[in-house]
Amino acid sequence: MKDVIVKTAIRLFNQKGFAHVSMKQIADELKMSAGNLSYHFKTKEVLLANIYTRMRTEAVNYILPDTYLTLHHFEEIIQKFTQHQQQYAFFFQDVVNIVRAYPEIATQYHETTQKRFVQARQLIDYYIETERLKPADEMVNYDQLIHVVWMVTTFWASQAQIAQMPGYTVNQCQPIELLWNLTIPLMTKKGKEEYKQIRKFVKLNKS
Repeated sequence: MKDVIVKTAIRLFNQKGFAHVSMKQIADELKMSAGNLSYHFKTKEVLLANIYTRMRTEAVNYILPDTYLTLHHFEEIIQKFTQHQQQYAFFFQDVVNIVRAYPEIATQYHETTQKRFVQARQLIDYYIETERLKPADEMVNYDQLIHVVWMVTTFWASQAQIAQMPGYTVNQCQPIELLWNLTIPLMTKKGKEEYKQIRKFVKLNKS
């Protein structure tokens, strides 16, 4: 029953926004009493904590699999995270308020984000060592690039809603397209050749 409650709550949160869905609305949607719902999840915060634990479990190991890595792996990471963000759209659309309102979730979120930063740095270092990316210097700061990647992926859903202006289409691309454009200038000749092969591979798979 808990799994049904969680899935129903996620659907309602995605449809109406986390702040606009009460425990009573969830109970009504499930055609159960508020008391029965509280037996499984005492408060909305407890329910959110359960959902966030699920989110962490699903997303924590995206970055460094135990396989041979190519630049295509970067695309796979971003695509997986984009799907993750769509699945839990309510969280990413309201992440600032959720982190402010729920200290325990904020702590877990910060721990997860720090882990992603470390893993992302390890991936960047691997790409530098294998001569796919240029070495860092006074003009290239990969820690800042990692932060930009995090901002784009985390707040993509929010900016898509806010930047709805007549004639503005820049943000109608997928996040990966924007991130590749930021990364291409940092690639070596070897990296650019590999990137071209990846684009051909992706194009063939889509056709």
